Amino acid sequence: MYDLNDIRGYLETKIIGQTIIQYHDLNSTYAKAKSIFEGCPDGTVVLSESQSNCDIGNEWNSIPNKNINFSIILNSVNNNSLIPLMDLVGCSSVHKSILELYNLESKIKWPKDMLINGRKISSVESNRGKAGLILSISINVNTDQVEDSITSIKIERGEDVEREELIGTILNNMEYCYEELLAGTVDAFVNYYNNNLLFAGKEVGVVKKGRKTVRKVLAKNIDSRGWLVVTNEKGNEEILNPGDIIIQYEEA
Repeated sequence: MYDLNDIRGYLETKIIGQTIIQYHDLNSTYAKAKSIFEGCPDGTVVLSESQSNCDIGNEWNSIPNKNINFSIILNSVNNNSLIPLMDLVGCSSVHKSILELYNLESKIKWPKDMLINGRKISSVESNRGKAGLILSISINVNTDQVEDSITSIKIERGEDVEREELIGTILNNMEYCYEELLAGTVDAFVNYYNNNLLFAGKEVGVVKKGRKTVRKVLAKNIDSRGWLVVTNEKGNEEILNPGDIIIQYEEA
């Protein structure tokens, strides 16, 4: 189990992580956070050592004492249009924390995945709560063996890392971005995200959800709503909603 006192020892926040609820095993931290949403203060963190039904994908089914899975209750965010921006907040916070603590360079694959050397290491996902948003984060931390398309901090760094320090650092970085989001000043974390965007200036495939046709476009950047700005095959600019499309991109 996580040492909650150690996590709190790293915290410099006023909101996020001031309440932490820990479980040994859950179907998913998101489902639990949704079920207790109404009775929890803003910034409540729901942690689990393992979860059997991860909402972010099977590669994040947590091995106890190895990886990190948690969800954050954000009941000050009541606007569905902010969901793409919360994904940016989550990705930017995780990316910055991994860089600060371990000097590992990663890239962000819009809208919600982080990769090191082309292999996925973390993913985030924002969903509606009952009266706000829930941000879920999964990170492969101290796993020794993974699939070819997946990696972990231990594999990239060559040694185990302290999960409590990583969680505390992520929550600290997230609070800064969260305060900006609530104040409507999103430029700093959007710029950070764009500076680490995997396919900026590169050709990607775009598939509308529920369809099979793939269009080729040139990815430019992410705008202040968390949407992807591209140049289409006719040379015109388009802005793509992450809820409507799937991006296909693999580094050569």
